[in-house]
Amino acid sequence: MRTKTTGRNDRGMALVMALFAIVVVGALVAGSFFVGRVEQVTGYNTVWASQAGEAAEAGLTHALNTVEAETYQAMPVYTPAAPNELALATVSSDGIAFTDTLRRLNNTLFEIRSTGRKVTAGGVVLAQASVVQMVRLAKATIDVNAAVTVQDPINFNGNAFHIDGYNDYPVGWGPSDCPTGGPDAGNTDDKVAIRSSTETGAESNDMDNIEGYPTKTVDDDPTITSATFQDFLDYTYWTLANQPNVKQLPLATPYNGVVPVLDAGGACDKTAPLNLGEPWRGTGSVASCMSYFPVVHGTGSQTKFGAGNRGQGILLIDGDMELVGGFEWTGIVLVRGQMKVAGTGNKITGAVLTEGVNLITAGTVNGNIDVQFSQCAVDRAVNGAAVPQPLSRGWAQMF
Repeated sequence: MRTKTTGRNDRGMALVMALFAIVVVGALVAGSFFVGRVEQVTGYNTVWASQAGEAAEAGLTHALNTVEAETYQAMPVYTPAAPNELALATVSSDGIAFTDTLRRLNNTLFEIRSTGRKVTAGGVVLAQASVVQMVRLAKATIDVNAAVTVQDPINFNGNAFHIDGYNDYPVGWGPSDCPTGGPDAGNTDDKVAIRSSTETGAESNDMDNIEGYPTKTVDDDPTITSATFQDFLDYTYWTLANQPNVKQLPLATPYNGVVPVLDAGGACDKTAPLNLGEPWRGTGSVASCMSYFPVVHGTGSQTKFGAGNRGQGILLIDGDMELVGGFEWTGIVLVRGQMKVAGTGNKITGAVLTEGVNLITAGTVNGNIDVQFSQCAVDRAVNGAAVPQPLSRGWAQMF
């Protein structure tokens, strides 16, 4: 027999059920907030980590674009016993920063480490990433076997010239300026004065003004071809002419005022069109530009320099080059056309290579010029033109 349930036994169930529902709903809401918060923080962390990684990649690009070849060349090799490395200034903007360090692993191989960070306004690091890239210095291998190398004969129309193949320092330079290429005690580093694929053009009455070892001049040298003036192993004339930061000289009219200058902060103003470095030492020199060895490219049919001009590095001339007096250059002069000399006070220290493309002669010497072979000047010019290049397109993430 079924017993009748009274209403008294159901009293309070609604409250219990309501409280249970509130607890369940509250747990669901709290869980939703927790999951949302976790997802929000995860999103922030992902964004911050991405920003730190991108900052680290930007640091690699910054180091490649700002550190000059001379700085790489001067770095000592990194070892655990002598942990020498170059730390660049931290670059930061809007809470994103990167710091670069460079290590030299051997004579040709370098390592760039870049650490990117996302930081708060108070400097608290929210995310950090580090990447590393291997870099080598790419540079031309210019075969210099004489103070003057020509394809066609030189026309000496005077007696006021001097061409010297004995290796020597540039005037005022010394061992501190020449990590390599300084003169030795013997003749192992000396060159002939003039070397030509046909005839040098030097006559017997010119020999008093020509010096070299083991002989003064070499005619009919079969090793001198058009490639001598254009191909430099994995580099070419045009590779040099088109690499970054080459100074362009497009005018056929004479250039004047080619001298080193400083910017407003007292540093060498490498953006100045006619600042081609400082070959001088001592009185009157601009010390801040002594380590600046640009590649200079004369693109006109003629590149002409007036009096009182000076520079250093690699000088590439597509057409003819004419010196009218008082021009000084330390490094390499490479002329695809004729080289004409007039006036007095012209001085080139390093090496001259002039091709004379499709011309009867490689040029004329009517005025005063002093060409002094210097392996140190050649090495400094080539090293100054070196370009840091990654060994591969990618980089490796450290952490």
